[in-house]
Amino acid sequence: MPRSLEPLKRANLPSSIADRIRRQIGSGQLKPGEQLPGHRELATMFSVSVGSVREAISMLVSEGLIATRAGHGTFVVETTEQIPTVWSASPLDRDKVEELIDAREVLEGALAALAAERATAAQIDQLRSIVDRMQEAHGDAATFLAADVELHQLLAEAANNRYLLKAMGGIRSMLRRDLELGAELSIRRVGDLQFAVDEHRQVIEAIAARDPGAAREAMINVIGHNRETVLGMYAHVPMNVTPDGVSSE
Repeated sequence: MPRSLEPLKRANLPSSIADRIRRQIGSGQLKPGEQLPGHRELATMFSVSVGSVREAISMLVSEGLIATRAGHGTFVVETTEQIPTVWSASPLDRDKVEELIDAREVLEGALAALAAERATAAQIDQLRSIVDRMQEAHGDAATFLAADVELHQLLAEAANNRYLLKAMGGIRSMLRRDLELGAELSIRRVGDLQFAVDEHRQVIEAIAARDPGAAREAMINVIGHNRETVLGMYAHVPMNVTPDGVSSE
């Protein structure tokens, strides 16, 4: 990968970063098994924040194009499978968003329960550290969401199931714009995202206590609160139009 790149446009940075890396993989510029630069190095190369890089990497992991190896870094997968069309990034209407949130509730509730059984002590410490970063950023939607992406990615990795990890990443990638708008709306309504910090901390502490039932329940609570905010954005919008005014037809 080149050591310096033309800065990306500010709009939709994670997707722009993911698109560029995806093209490099498709063209053979990045070869199977090749290690990508670290997050900080990529951030410098693209002239973006580390948070934007983390979210882009999460998208590519969910698509099965790259994989993370604990303690070693991020690598292009040795063999790439065709990306399922269900994960294609087409505009979403309210019904599709509600289905995705349903799927997220089932899937991430199960991931939290598995993480309570399988997470290592080091992973739990890292999860707590990320929640602390979310606390520091509870008034800044963009910074908060960058930490949120990292937390849910690590939690899914702690569940130690590569297929559930890929499914989780795909669902969150499709909901990305709605999650962003929901966080911004919550800050406008209540002033900050402290409630979300507290809810995520409950998930991590249930995992640390090795209580799968409590971890599942706490995660479902996180997603339930998000459901109310996200679907509320569609309440006064035509059914074939997304909250930011884009027709889904």
